Amino acid sequence: MTEIKDHSGIKGNPLDRCSPIEVGELISFLKKNPNSKYRIGAGLSGVSGAAVPLHDELYIDFSNYKKLNWIDKKSGLFSAFSGNTMFEIKNFVEKEGWDFPIMPGSFEKATIGGMIACNGGGLFSLRYGKIGNFVREIDIVTCSGDKMKFGSQCSKISEGPDFSKLLIGSEGSLGFLDKITLQCTRLPAIDLYRISSTSFSKLSASVCDFLKYNPIYLEMAEQDALRFSSGANESVIWLGLQKGMRFSPGNSKFKIENIPPQNINERLDIGRNLQKYKKFIDLDISFPVAHSSEILTELKFLLNNYNVESIFFGHAGDGNWHIHIFYDNLNPFNELMSSEFDLILLKYGGHISGEHGIGRIHKNRFIKFKDEGYQNLYGVFKKYLDPKNQLPSIF
Repeated sequence: MTEIKDHSGIKGNPLDRCSPIEVGELISFLKKNPNSKYRIGAGLSGVSGAAVPLHDELYIDFSNYKKLNWIDKKSGLFSAFSGNTMFEIKNFVEKEGWDFPIMPGSFEKATIGGMIACNGGGLFSLRYGKIGNFVREIDIVTCSGDKMKFGSQCSKISEGPDFSKLLIGSEGSLGFLDKITLQCTRLPAIDLYRISSTSFSKLSASVCDFLKYNPIYLEMAEQDALRFSSGANESVIWLGLQKGMRFSPGNSKFKIENIPPQNINERLDIGRNLQKYKKFIDLDISFPVAHSSEILTELKFLLNNYNVESIFFGHAGDGNWHIHIFYDNLNPFNELMSSEFDLILLKYGGHISGEHGIGRIHKNRFIKFKDEGYQNLYGVFKKYLDPKNQLPSIF
């Protein structure tokens, strides 16, 4: 059996593998293996190990599970199967003059099923939110081979809780995503401003000042991170505003340049190129934006004290930062460092994942963050949808 791995560095060899191309094939395989344990994957672009199978699991590979159909071109409603990549979705909707604003850095490989599983976002999440904002209806298959439907194609209903949201962020723990109904939008033209400073702390403290312009995106990276793209000796904010929006920062203490929108690749190339460097742990944290300078300064000080190599970059406008810790052999993010790191997060009302999910990498940290009531409620849904516990649990 071929070894399976994602960008977390975790590897796995499952008992068997199934690569269905349509729902009948999936159901047939499930019914032939009524008591087996399963792990779900597709593009394997994740960094948390959620899709990497254990040795006693069967791996369901959705990378060929693809189909795109328009439901209503005029209103921008379409359906995708869980194996369709975000790149395929982008090309599909753009042919009809629409946009789909959930575009992660790994959009060539990332699938819609994986994005829903970890509640993914991307560059435009500051203005448009994450994937859940664009999901109307989800069809799933349970481990017993039963089909279920959650949500509605309608844009507005009020008939009890919307259980489609249960599947968003469930990380393949409640069922197999089959078909998803999604809503397009149209993105405006963008003016891009590059705001730079030699002081990371001063620049990060200014994030809230730029939010008053209602940006489409507000990205940021420290100087150490830019060695993976432009090599600039400064920290940078990339501020994307709707074209024509008046931007008047006055006598700014920072260097501000109006640059072509495609130059946002200076930010996006960081995530692409760092994967060629060393092994890493991705700490995908999220916290209230008002605490940006304090929390980032404290976390950097902590990691420097432990003498580990790290870079900070991410979606600064919504407080979602990617902190990468690099290592050669042993994993430096030990239990003591993890506890101290998470205590700083908790102090400022932060969370351990903003868009990359929990997976196998952060499971123990996640359990400490969630109270007993949350865990019990999740257990109720898990027992109903997966009574034999055949899919991995997030706890």
